[in-house]
Amino acid sequence: VKTTEAERRSKVAEACVDFGTHLLRVRPSSVTANDAHRAMREIFEWFEAHEAFTEANYGIAVRTIVFGQQLLESYKTSTANDAVAAIQSVYKDLMSES
Repeated sequence: VKTTEAERRSKVAEACVDFGTHLLRVRPSSVTANDAHRAMREIFEWFEAHEAFTEANYGIAVRTIVFGQQLLESYKTSTANDAVAAIQSVYKDLMSES
């Protein structure tokens, strides 16, 4: 089933919001609401600049965000910046350059 660009943007945006929510939950003493908002926006804008809303890439983008969440959960010393960098790195390694 083909999706529209608006639907794909929405799925990536939802994953970014999930990331921000997760960040607040797993790093409550070191992350403010503004930090979480900034991280969500940074990820979304980065994906926007890296073809993440194409049919071939939006699923990869969403899953790399889940990977970033897992990184935060599994490694208590990882920071929001570490997770964002990991999301970006894995996405670049896996994205389809159509």
